Amino acid sequence: MKNRLYFFTLLIAVFLLISAIIIFGTVFAKDDIKKAYITFDDGPTLNTPTIVSILNKHNAKATFFVLEERIVMYPDYIKDILYSGHAIGLHGVSHSPAIYEGESSPLCEMQKTNNSLKALTGKESRLVRVPFGSSYKLTHAQYKLLCDNGFLLWDWNVDPRDSVGKIYPDKILANLRRDLSKCKDAPIILFHDRKSTANLIEEVVIYLKEQGYELCALSEKQTPLNHMEN
Repeated sequence: MKNRLYFFTLLIAVFLLISAIIIFGTVFAKDDIKKAYITFDDGPTLNTPTIVSILNKHNAKATFFVLEERIVMYPDYIKDILYSGHAIGLHGVSHSPAIYEGESSPLCEMQKTNNSLKALTGKESRLVRVPFGSSYKLTHAQYKLLCDNGFLLWDWNVDPRDSVGKIYPDKILANLRRDLSKCKDAPIILFHDRKSTANLIEEVVIYLKEQGYELCALSEKQTPLNHMEN
C-alpha cells in the first residue's frame, strides 16, 4: 500500500513538474520573440490594396498612418485595412506644413482625421504621427496638447528612406539592414504608401521574417517612441 501511494505521489509530482516546465517555457518563449513594426505613412492610396494583400499573404500586421483627405477619397481601402487586422493611426489632414502654424493646429488636424475615421468605420484611433516626424517642427506645447487629449505620438527608429530622391530597391534594403543593425529597441520601420514601396514590400517582409521578427501592428497599450521625450 505504501509503495503504491509513493508511486502515485511520485507520478503526480512528475506531472506537475512537466506542466510547470511547459507553462514557464511558453511564457519565456513568448517574451523572447523579436517584434518589428512596419508603418506606412500618407495613405491610403491606389497602392494600399497591393500592400495589404502582401501583408496578409505572409500573416504580417502593420500600421497605416492615414490622411483625412484620403480617408474620404478611399473609404473602402480604410475598411480593408481594419478588416485585415492592421492598425490605423492618424497623420493629419493633408500632410501640409500648415499643421505646425498654430499651437492647437496639430491637435485640430488629428481630431478632424479621427472624426472622419469614426464616421466611416465607427472606430477611433489614439495613434498619431505628425508629418515629417516630431523632430521637424512640432513644439513641446503642441505635443502636450496632443498628449493631454489622449493621443499617442509615434516616430520611428528605422528609416529605409523609401521616399527620398531616386528610389532604388537595393538601396532601400541596404538602409533597412543598416538601421536594424543599430536598433537597440523594437524596430519601428518607416515606409510610405507608394508604388515603389508596394513593389518592394514582399521582399522586406520575407527578409524581416528570416531575421526572426514577428511583424506586428502598433497598439494603444504600448509606450510610444518619439523625439519629444528625449
